[in-house]
Amino acid sequence: MIVSMPSHPVFADLLLHDDDELAALLGAGLVERRTIHEWPLSCVQRLRLDDGRVLIYKSQLPPTVEAAFYARVRSPLLPGHRLLGKLGRCDTLTIDWIDAPMLRHVARSDAELAEHGWKVIAEIGEIRGISGISAIREFPSQRDGGLPVHLDVGSIDAWRENAAMTLEKLRALVRDGRFHSIDLAAVDAVTRWSASAEMLATFTAEPTPRLTHGDLKGDQIFVTPADGYRVIDWQRPVIAPPAIDLVSLLVEEGIEPRRFMDLALVRMFWFLRLCWAVEAQFDLFPDVTSGPFDGWSTRAVRHLVA
Repeated sequence: MIVSMPSHPVFADLLLHDDDELAALLGAGLVERRTIHEWPLSCVQRLRLDDGRVLIYKSQLPPTVEAAFYARVRSPLLPGHRLLGKLGRCDTLTIDWIDAPMLRHVARSDAELAEHGWKVIAEIGEIRGISGISAIREFPSQRDGGLPVHLDVGSIDAWRENAAMTLEKLRALVRDGRFHSIDLAAVDAVTRWSASAEMLATFTAEPTPRLTHGDLKGDQIFVTPADGYRVIDWQRPVIAPPAIDLVSLLVEEGIEPRRFMDLALVRMFWFLRLCWAVEAQFDLFPDVTSGPFDGWSTRAVRHLVA
């Protein structure tokens, strides 16, 4: 029997359509509804409908920009999707089930995985907005209605601004004990690195910063036999050097990224991971003391100051 769930049973701020609402929206009854991922900011479920369709249903709280991203982007990389609107503060949508192997199951070697990764990254760089204008040209006007991204570190000025804000919050978290595995000396070392010539040179190297997925993994890329790649989970796109996505893909697959690119870019990836850990602890879950964020930040800092 399928149980209706107007709200998540554990994370009260996550609101979900009940079964009757979904049936009315999707034009078919639900045969199966199974949760496949959940945490305080999102719930992901697989739906099997009585007309044979299989869909992914997602309800997500800010700071995700996935629904807005799907609404304003056209690309063959994106799976079929449908925006279902807001429930409270939650964006809800369905995504077509992709019946194709994941990249992590296709690549037979580290080099082959990296080769696929570069091809996907090149296609991400070609993503266009609904106006037909190249996406990267729309980002400077993001605050005035351009394409939504979670973070923009696509220029030296943007990098300095975001680095300063992250490091200020990191110092506060270290001082008040919420991040207890990092000391202020490590924060000082990261601060020096963030302003180093080596780091700033990444913004003038080719290829220059553009749209990146921001959290690319081998189980988010599907390799279809006829239509090329499909990429899912666009919650936190970032304007950054495109190699950041390859670092993410390699790290998530347990491959040393320095075999394929410069250390400066690898460290930029880890700084962006640090940004997310700091944002999650400082802004999103300020009262949580037993979450994973201290561990995330500690791992990032170790890679930055090694």
